[in-house]
Amino acid sequence: MMDNQHIIPLANGVRIVHMQVKHSEIVHCGFMINAGSRDENDENNGVAHFIEHTVFKGTSKRKSHHILRRIENVGGELNAYTTREKTCYYASSLKQYAARSVDLLSDITFNSVFPEKELLKEKKVILEEIDMYDDSPDESIYDEFYTYIFGKHPLGYNILGTKETVNALNRVKIKDFINTHYSADKIILSIVGDLTRNQAESLGKRFVEKMNILPVDESIRESPIMQPQFAVKKEKDFAQSHVIIGCRAYSGYEPKRFGMALINNILGAGGMSTRLNMEVREKHALVYNISSHYSTYQDAGVFTIYFGADQKNVRRCTDIVYKELKKMRDVKFTDKQLNQSKIQLIGQMAQIVENNGMHAQHQARSVLDYGKVIGFKDYIKEIEKITALELQEISNEVLAVERLSSLVYEQEKN
Repeated sequence: MMDNQHIIPLANGVRIVHMQVKHSEIVHCGFMINAGSRDENDENNGVAHFIEHTVFKGTSKRKSHHILRRIENVGGELNAYTTREKTCYYASSLKQYAARSVDLLSDITFNSVFPEKELLKEKKVILEEIDMYDDSPDESIYDEFYTYIFGKHPLGYNILGTKETVNALNRVKIKDFINTHYSADKIILSIVGDLTRNQAESLGKRFVEKMNILPVDESIRESPIMQPQFAVKKEKDFAQSHVIIGCRAYSGYEPKRFGMALINNILGAGGMSTRLNMEVREKHALVYNISSHYSTYQDAGVFTIYFGADQKNVRRCTDIVYKELKKMRDVKFTDKQLNQSKIQLIGQMAQIVENNGMHAQHQARSVLDYGKVIGFKDYIKEIEKITALELQEISNEVLAVERLSSLVYEQEKN
């Protein structure tokens, strides 16, 4: 952890993670909560995302329009998002309004009243969001792929929920989820900007420490079992067919995750010069977009390759993808190739670190997951330790043909 970075415990168990960035006019702050869609069940699927929407609908001292205008009126941004394991409420503002941001975020996170009338209205909004998502096959295919590979495990749930579960949500289910999962040990207040440690701690004591929060969440996340699956699903008459090929990968706690991140960058996450893009798009002109993703969770990881193509080209694209995966398994990197790949990944990570808003979220996730901030220099050390032999071993372990699953959205006319 850097000298200008601190973890500050508050009396009620919430922790502040703070980094001072001198000469910056903007302060980024937010609450990161270690609760998401994987903490739901068949009856309340979608509740974490529903809460993320409805905290903005009123608190014990503010109406919805007061909340929405409080930060925007001074040129700031207020927003939120939900993932499978995390929920985040965040704000960015000029540093003279940092107290206003922390005050508002604390209010919506801990004092929201969830008016029934507003809940009914927001259900309609989320149902529209589900319809919009279903009309975007390049996005919805990811959630369906998770459902295929994780089955009934909560990691396979759609973060938005289903129309049936969203319609069944109410204030009781909201309060039950918050009272169970919004515990002090799972909440981080992250602050990045030109504030001193003492100023950050003062904001926490003034607005957060007084909140009465459940001290510890006793629930235990069940680990998933994942088996390879193969499915072709006929959809609407989209202009393209959509394909995901993927497999189980390393969790966020396994040391090999750094090597897997490098493999992901080489194959499809590193920009226009990735192996998949150069072969499938640049060489053969079969797709507009092909990319890979590596997502880590507490006890699982998922690696995916996605592309959209005309139906007549799907088989050829798939063959090229499998050929590139075989090359990763069979052909050991030269020292020059390995060093170049490391330089590329490190440079891309450096650009993320330079974004203070993204760093505020990164340091909060890091403290929740590891109890400390894993900084840029720590990542560099891990990446530089990776050898060509390790990359080949990881490729053979993760990208073996028998481990791969696939999901295809075909054009209806086919």
